[in-house]
Order: sequence, then structure tokens, then C-alpha cells
Amino acid sequence: MDIAFTGADDLDDRSAYSVKRSKLLGERNFHVHYNPATFILEVGDKEYRANAGDLEDLPKDFNAASIVIDATTLDFAEISLLLFAYSFAPKKPRIGFLYVEPQEYVRRSHEDTAVNGAAFDLSSGFAKHPIPPFSGMLGSKDSVHLVAFLGFEGGRLSRMLNEDDGQFVRKVTIVFGIPPFQATWDLEALMANSRLLQTSDAAVKFCGANNPKAAYEILCKALEAFTATSMCNRLAVSPFGTKPMAIGAALYCATQKQPRVLFDHPRRKKGRTTGIHCMHWYEVDIN
Repeated sequence: MDIAFTGADDLDDRSAYSVKRSKLLGERNFHVHYNPATFILEVGDKEYRANAGDLEDLPKDFNAASIVIDATTLDFAEISLLLFAYSFAPKKPRIGFLYVEPQEYVRRSHEDTAVNGAAFDLSSGFAKHPIPPFSGMLGSKDSVHLVAFLGFEGGRLSRMLNEDDGQFVRKVTIVFGIPPFQATWDLEALMANSRLLQTSDAAVKFCGANNPKAAYEILCKALEAFTATSMCNRLAVSPFGTKPMAIGAALYCATQKQPRVLFDHPRRKKGRTTGIHCMHWYEVDIN
């Protein structure tokens, strides 16, 4: 591939492995980081404001017929903004995503009680900032159908629904990654979100934890359900689930340019996983 886009390689075992593999795949490679507080996307030594005007220049500066996106180390914001930028290219590149599963997620210590039922200690905090290309204004006549892909960190969706955007949400669909990557991981996600399941009247759907296409199709069907008589007229997405599900959501948001994204930019803890399990390769034609 012409270019590999990667994130930090010092988070855990799989991040080091994934960045190394991604760099081997690309003739050139560039580090990517998005700062949600300043709305700046850093690619190599260049910076872009997260808006259509600036991001249209990215595929000119990083012209390529094929790119690799290291989905292991890049979060939803970086992936969706890269895809959004290349959607403006006259000739869109062939896109490959590399994702490496961990062998294990690090569990909380026995002294540290589970938070909202979450057994894994994954993030040190969250930042509630919009991603500008996916933060279209909502008006008094708008009613939102929120599709939320959920994972091991319970409470993320509830926090989002308590923010200002929550007042526009009329329908919620939550999506779990079933079948999971490994046996019992689906139960961990269900347990982490058990309070939400008990108190909410949200519809529940499932798609494979390693299946971006299934996540993409859930969003397609949600939009197709909008009619003149339906209760909702706007679609919102919260990609809190597995990274392959987030890839599907990012592809949908970047190419359709319609949904509103409600995301909380988790600050991932170092050493949050151990070991290396399966490696996944997804290739997409966004033409």
C-alpha cells in the first residue's frame, strides 16, 4: 500500500505489534492524532482543522492510490476524519484496515469494585467534545434516532443521553457485538450495561464483534426506516463498541455525511490489554 496511517505504539502489546505490521504494509507511514479540545487533526508534521474546508486538502498532501489505517491504535475520531477527508478525493484510494485483537483485557483489582458492572479497567477519563463534520445542528422540529454500539464500559451511553443532545433523542437502539471475539466477552459487555438494559426501553440488536459490514448495514436500515409518518427524522451514532463496529460506523458517517455523532473520546490507559490474539484485515472500496 502507498501510505500507512498509525497511532501510538506504546499503549500495550498489540499496539506495538499492529503499528509495526502497518508500517511494513505502507511505502510511507505517518502518525495520526486528533485533539478533541482544539479540533485539530495532526497527520505527520501537518495540522488540519476538523472541517470540510481543511480536510479537503489532506488527500492532496497525502496523495495515494492505496492506504492502510491502523484501526488498533487509531480511535473512531481519527478513522472517521481520515475517511471523511479521502471521500473528497477525485480518485478515492483503496483502503485497508488492520485490527489486532488482544489476548486478554486487564481486569480491575479485587480492591477496585466494578464501575457500572464493568470488570475491565480501560480508560482514565472521557472528553465530551463534538467532531465538527459530524455535529450538525439540531432544531426544535428534529427528533433523533440514536444507534449506540456498546462494549465493556457501561455508563458511556447514559452520560451522553444526559447531555444537551439527549433532549432530542426519541428512539434508542443499542447494539452488542454478538458473536464476540472470544467466549464470555459478550457477557462482559451485557453485564457492563445491565443497568441501562433494566431501566431503558431501547431496542436491542446484535452484530458480529468483528464485522464492520454488519454495523454499517444496521445504520443503513435505521435511516431507511425514516418516513413521513415516523417519529424520527435525524440519525445519531455512538460508536462505543468494538473497533470493527466503529469502523463500520465511521465508514457510514464519512460517506453518507448525514448522521450526527455522539462520542466521548476515551483516554485509553496504558497496559489495558496483554498479549496478541487474532489479526483482522478489512478492505473497502469507498467509490
